[in-house]
Amino acid sequence: MKIAGCLLTAILGLLSPLSTQAQQLTPAPAITEALESAQNVVVTARRFHLEPTEFINYEYAYTLGNGKTVRFSRRVGRFYVAIKGYEPVEILSLSSDQFVSRGGATLMFTEAGDALTIDNFELLQEESGSPILYMFGTVK
Repeated sequence: MKIAGCLLTAILGLLSPLSTQAQQLTPAPAITEALESAQNVVVTARRFHLEPTEFINYEYAYTLGNGKTVRFSRRVGRFYVAIKGYEPVEILSLSSDQFVSRGGATLMFTEAGDALTIDNFELLQEESGSPILYMFGTVK
């Protein structure tokens, strides 16, 4: 019994510095109250189902105000936009006339597909990667 009491005293002695450190790491009550009262909001993007046949209205090349040209295409039920000279980037439909790239560029068609607005074009350009370089040579 005396040995058990000594072991218990030794264990409590070892744990007391840890409990003191834990008390020092505990946030102030004001911070705790602020964290508890904060509301967490989770926003998830909803994809809009657009039939590939409906995308036909947008499958053209568009010249933008910055002088760049973009072309829209579809392959196996997926939609793409490509800046001239760059790799295509997949876009997701948000509505029948609004799309978003995975990088965050928003593309909106107006006037039944005759006009196009791209927000955050630089994100689309970054997502497209390096320009495609074409090498031509002679056949030996």
